[in-house]
Amino acid sequence: MKIAANGIQMNCELSGRGECLVLIHGFTDNLNMWHNQVPEFEKHCRVLTYDVRGFGWTDKGGDYSMSLFADDLWHLLNALGIRSACVLGYSMGGRIGLEFALNHSEMTKGLVFANSGIGAPLSPEMEERRKMLVGIMQEGNNEVISEMMAVASFSPDFKDRNPEAFQRYKDVKLQNDPSSYLAIMQTLLRSFDTSVDLGRVECPVLIIAGDSDGFMEVSVAESMMKATRNAVLQVLPTGHAAAIEAPSEFNQAVLDFVNGVR
Repeated sequence: MKIAANGIQMNCELSGRGECLVLIHGFTDNLNMWHNQVPEFEKHCRVLTYDVRGFGWTDKGGDYSMSLFADDLWHLLNALGIRSACVLGYSMGGRIGLEFALNHSEMTKGLVFANSGIGAPLSPEMEERRKMLVGIMQEGNNEVISEMMAVASFSPDFKDRNPEAFQRYKDVKLQNDPSSYLAIMQTLLRSFDTSVDLGRVECPVLIIAGDSDGFMEVSVAESMMKATRNAVLQVLPTGHAAAIEAPSEFNQAVLDFVNGVR
Protein backbone atom coordinates (compact mmCIF):
# COMPACT_ATOMS: atom_id res chain seq x y z
CA MET A 1 0.00 0.00 0.00
CA LYS A 2 1.05 3.60 -0.53
CA ILE A 3 1.31 5.98 2.45
CA ALA A 4 1.95 9.72 2.27
CA ALA A 5 4.94 10.39 4.52
CA ASN A 6 7.60 13.11 4.64
CA GLY A 7 6.40 14.64 1.40
CA ILE A 8 6.53 11.48 -0.71
CA GLN A 9 4.46 8.36 -1.37
CA MET A 10 6.04 5.40 0.44
CA ASN A 11 5.25 1.81 -0.46
CA CYS A 12 4.88 -0.51 2.53
CA GLU A 13 3.27 -3.72 3.76
CA LEU A 14 1.97 -4.38 7.27
CA SER A 15 0.94 -7.77 8.63
CA GLY A 16 0.62 -9.68 11.88
CA ARG A 17 -0.35 -8.50 15.34
CA GLY A 18 1.40 -7.35 18.48
CA GLU A 19 4.53 -5.29 18.93
CA CYS A 20 6.07 -3.98 15.73
CA LEU A 21 9.20 -5.20 13.96
CA VAL A 22 10.42 -3.01 11.09
CA LEU A 23 12.52 -4.58 8.31
CA ILE A 24 14.72 -2.21 6.26
CA HIS A 25 16.19 -3.64 3.08
CA GLY A 26 19.65 -3.13 1.62
CA PHE A 27 21.07 -1.21 -1.33
CA THR A 28 19.63 -2.32 -4.71
CA ASP A 29 16.85 -4.22 -2.87
CA ASN A 30 13.21 -3.54 -1.98
CA LEU A 31 10.65 -4.92 0.48
CA ASN A 32 10.24 -8.11 -1.55
CA MET A 33 13.63 -9.36 -0.33
CA TRP A 34 11.96 -10.36 2.95
CA HIS A 35 9.99 -13.28 1.47
CA ASN A 36 11.66 -15.73 3.88
CA GLN A 37 11.09 -13.54 6.93
CA VAL A 38 7.59 -12.03 6.83
CA PRO A 39 5.62 -15.34 6.82
CA GLU A 40 7.50 -16.43 9.95
CA PHE A 41 7.77 -13.11 11.78
CA GLU A 42 4.10 -12.22 11.33
CA LYS A 43 3.19 -15.25 13.46
CA HIS A 44 4.85 -13.54 16.43
CA CYS A 45 4.57 -9.78 15.93
CA ARG A 46 3.36 -6.98 13.70
CA VAL A 47 5.74 -6.72 10.75
CA LEU A 48 6.34 -3.58 8.71
CA THR A 49 8.32 -3.76 5.49
CA TYR A 50 8.74 -0.80 3.17
CA ASP A 51 10.63 0.43 0.13
CA VAL A 52 13.28 2.95 1.10
CA ARG A 53 13.14 6.23 -0.83
CA GLY A 54 14.62 5.61 -4.30
CA PHE A 55 13.87 1.88 -4.35
CA GLY A 56 10.91 -0.30 -5.30
CA TRP A 57 7.63 1.60 -5.53
CA THR A 58 8.50 4.43 -3.14
CA ASP A 59 9.10 7.84 -4.68
CA LYS A 60 12.57 9.04 -5.58
CA GLY A 61 14.14 12.42 -5.08
CA GLY A 62 15.37 14.73 -2.37
CA ASP A 63 18.83 15.31 -0.98
CA TYR A 64 19.63 11.69 -0.14
CA SER A 65 21.17 11.19 3.28
CA MET A 66 20.94 8.79 6.19
CA SER A 67 19.11 11.49 8.13
CA LEU A 68 16.52 11.82 5.35
CA PHE A 69 16.02 8.04 5.23
CA ALA A 70 15.59 7.94 9.03
CA ASP A 71 13.11 10.84 8.87
CA ASP A 72 11.17 8.95 6.21
CA LEU A 73 10.82 6.01 8.59
CA TRP A 74 9.74 8.26 11.46
CA HIS A 75 7.04 9.86 9.32
CA LEU A 76 5.91 6.45 8.05
CA LEU A 77 5.57 5.02 11.56
CA ASN A 78 3.62 8.05 12.70
CA ALA A 79 1.33 7.89 9.67
CA LEU A 80 0.59 4.26 10.58
CA GLY A 81 0.05 5.07 14.26
CA ILE A 82 3.03 2.97 15.40
CA ARG A 83 4.60 4.42 18.56
CA SER A 84 7.54 2.05 19.04
CA ALA A 85 9.25 -0.84 17.28
CA CYS A 86 12.23 -3.10 17.04
CA VAL A 87 14.16 -2.07 13.94
CA LEU A 88 16.10 -4.52 11.77
CA GLY A 89 18.31 -3.13 9.02
CA TYR A 90 20.15 -5.21 6.45
CA SER A 91 23.39 -3.75 5.07
CA MET A 92 22.45 -0.17 4.07
CA GLY A 93 19.30 -0.64 6.14
CA GLY A 94 21.45 -1.03 9.25
CA ARG A 95 22.83 2.46 8.76
CA ILE A 96 19.30 3.80 8.39
CA GLY A 97 18.27 1.89 11.51
CA LEU A 98 21.21 3.31 13.45
CA GLU A 99 20.35 6.87 12.43
CA PHE A 100 16.75 6.26 13.45
CA ALA A 101 17.75 4.77 16.82
CA LEU A 102 20.05 7.70 17.59
CA ASN A 103 17.47 10.31 16.59
CA HIS A 104 14.41 8.56 18.02
CA SER A 105 15.58 6.46 20.94
CA GLU A 106 12.15 6.73 22.59
CA MET A 107 10.62 4.78 19.68
CA THR A 108 13.37 2.16 19.27
CA LYS A 109 12.91 -0.88 21.52
CA GLY A 110 15.67 -2.92 19.89
CA LEU A 111 18.06 -2.65 16.94
CA VAL A 112 19.32 -5.43 14.68
CA PHE A 113 22.33 -4.89 12.43
CA ALA A 114 22.00 -7.62 9.79
CA ASN A 115 25.29 -7.83 7.90
CA SER A 116 25.74 -4.11 8.35
CA GLY A 117 29.24 -2.86 9.15
CA ILE A 118 29.41 0.33 11.21
CA GLY A 119 32.41 2.36 12.25
CA ALA A 120 35.16 0.36 10.52
CA PRO A 121 37.54 1.73 7.86
CA LEU A 122 37.39 0.14 4.42
CA SER A 123 39.99 -2.54 3.78
CA PRO A 124 42.04 -2.34 0.55
CA GLU A 125 39.82 -5.06 -0.92
CA MET A 126 36.69 -3.10 -0.03
CA GLU A 127 38.18 0.06 -1.50
CA GLU A 128 38.70 -1.74 -4.80
CA ARG A 129 35.17 -3.10 -4.68
CA ARG A 130 33.87 0.41 -4.02
CA LYS A 131 35.58 1.76 -7.13
CA MET A 132 34.21 -1.10 -9.21
CA LEU A 133 30.67 -0.56 -7.90
CA VAL A 134 30.77 3.15 -8.68
CA GLY A 135 31.76 2.37 -12.26
CA ILE A 136 28.93 -0.13 -12.67
CA MET A 137 26.37 2.22 -11.12
CA GLN A 138 27.44 4.96 -13.53
CA GLU A 139 26.70 2.67 -16.47
CA GLY A 140 23.17 2.09 -15.13
CA ASN A 141 22.61 -1.35 -16.68
CA ASN A 142 20.18 -2.98 -14.24
CA GLU A 143 20.79 -6.52 -15.51
CA VAL A 144 24.53 -6.16 -14.89
CA ILE A 145 24.01 -4.41 -11.55
CA SER A 146 21.52 -7.02 -10.31
CA GLU A 147 23.66 -10.00 -11.33
CA MET A 148 26.82 -8.56 -9.83
CA MET A 149 25.19 -7.47 -6.58
CA ALA A 150 23.41 -10.82 -6.18
CA VAL A 151 26.61 -12.80 -6.77
CA ALA A 152 28.49 -10.62 -4.28
CA SER A 153 25.79 -11.12 -1.64
CA PHE A 154 26.31 -14.86 -1.16
CA SER A 155 28.96 -17.42 -0.32
CA PRO A 156 31.10 -18.22 -3.38
CA ASP A 157 29.23 -21.40 -4.38
CA PHE A 158 25.69 -20.34 -3.42
CA LYS A 159 24.52 -19.61 -6.96
CA ASP A 160 25.42 -23.13 -8.08
CA ARG A 161 23.98 -24.81 -4.99
CA ASN A 162 20.76 -22.79 -4.87
CA PRO A 163 19.99 -21.43 -8.35
CA GLU A 164 16.30 -20.82 -7.58
CA ALA A 165 17.00 -18.81 -4.42
CA PHE A 166 19.71 -16.89 -6.25
CA GLN A 167 17.42 -16.02 -9.16
CA ARG A 168 14.60 -14.98 -6.84
CA TYR A 169 16.91 -12.53 -5.08
CA LYS A 170 18.24 -11.21 -8.39
CA ASP A 171 14.64 -10.74 -9.58
CA VAL A 172 13.97 -8.56 -6.53
CA LYS A 173 16.80 -6.29 -7.63
CA LEU A 174 15.56 -6.25 -11.22
CA GLN A 175 12.26 -4.76 -10.00
CA ASN A 176 14.05 -1.50 -9.16
CA ASP A 177 14.72 1.52 -11.34
CA PRO A 178 18.49 2.10 -10.90
CA SER A 179 18.40 5.80 -11.83
CA SER A 180 18.95 6.86 -8.19
CA TYR A 181 21.57 4.24 -7.37
CA LEU A 182 24.63 6.42 -7.93
CA ALA A 183 23.34 9.27 -5.75
CA ILE A 184 22.37 6.84 -2.99
CA MET A 185 25.70 5.03 -3.23
CA GLN A 186 27.51 8.34 -2.76
CA THR A 187 25.40 8.84 0.37
CA LEU A 188 26.46 5.43 1.61
CA LEU A 189 30.11 6.12 0.92
CA ARG A 190 29.93 9.39 2.83
CA SER A 191 28.46 7.51 5.77
CA PHE A 192 31.50 5.21 5.84
CA ASP A 193 33.67 8.26 6.43
CA THR A 194 31.56 9.52 9.34
CA SER A 195 32.62 8.64 12.85
CA VAL A 196 29.77 7.00 14.77
CA ASP A 197 29.74 6.41 18.52
CA LEU A 198 27.87 3.13 18.89
CA GLY A 199 27.99 3.67 22.63
CA ARG A 200 25.21 6.24 22.17
CA VAL A 201 22.74 3.50 21.21
CA GLU A 202 20.47 3.07 24.22
CA CYS A 203 18.43 0.00 23.24
CA PRO A 204 19.48 -3.67 23.12
CA VAL A 205 21.36 -4.59 19.93
CA LEU A 206 21.74 -7.79 17.91
CA ILE A 207 24.56 -7.99 15.37
CA ILE A 208 24.29 -10.68 12.70
CA ALA A 209 27.36 -11.46 10.61
CA GLY A 210 28.24 -14.00 7.94
CA ASP A 211 31.53 -15.85 8.10
CA SER A 212 31.90 -15.53 4.29
CA ASP A 213 30.60 -11.98 3.96
CA GLY A 214 32.63 -10.14 1.34
CA PHE A 215 31.18 -6.78 2.36
CA MET A 216 31.65 -7.11 6.13
CA GLU A 217 34.32 -9.18 7.84
CA VAL A 218 33.46 -10.84 11.14
CA SER A 219 36.15 -8.71 12.80
CA VAL A 220 34.03 -5.64 12.01
CA ALA A 221 31.05 -7.20 13.78
CA GLU A 222 33.24 -8.02 16.76
CA SER A 223 34.43 -4.40 16.94
CA MET A 224 30.82 -3.22 16.78
CA MET A 225 29.85 -5.50 19.65
CA LYS A 226 32.67 -4.13 21.83
CA ALA A 227 31.68 -0.55 21.02
CA THR A 228 28.00 -1.08 21.88
CA ARG A 229 26.80 -1.15 25.47
CA ASN A 230 24.18 -3.87 25.22
CA ALA A 231 24.93 -6.04 22.18
CA VAL A 232 25.08 -9.71 21.26
CA LEU A 233 26.71 -11.17 18.15
CA GLN A 234 25.46 -14.07 16.04
CA VAL A 235 27.76 -15.38 13.28
CA LEU A 236 26.09 -17.48 10.59
CA PRO A 237 27.67 -19.69 7.88
CA THR A 238 26.72 -17.29 5.07
CA GLY A 239 27.78 -14.49 2.82
CA HIS A 240 26.32 -10.99 2.99
CA ALA A 241 22.63 -11.84 2.51
CA ALA A 242 22.26 -14.06 5.57
CA ALA A 243 18.48 -13.59 5.58
CA ILE A 244 18.27 -15.38 2.23
CA GLU A 245 21.19 -17.81 2.46
CA ALA A 246 20.29 -19.19 5.91
CA PRO A 247 16.71 -18.04 6.57
CA SER A 248 15.89 -20.51 9.36
CA GLU A 249 18.96 -19.60 11.41
CA PHE A 250 18.51 -15.90 10.67
CA ASN A 251 14.84 -15.93 11.64
CA GLN A 252 15.49 -17.78 14.87
CA ALA A 253 18.23 -15.36 15.90
CA VAL A 254 15.93 -12.39 15.28
CA LEU A 255 12.92 -13.90 17.05
CA ASP A 256 15.01 -14.88 20.07
CA PHE A 257 16.26 -11.29 20.26
CA VAL A 258 12.82 -9.74 19.83
CA ASN A 259 11.37 -12.02 22.49
CA GLY A 260 14.21 -11.06 24.81
CA VAL A 261 13.52 -7.37 24.26
CA ARG A 262 9.89 -7.93 25.18
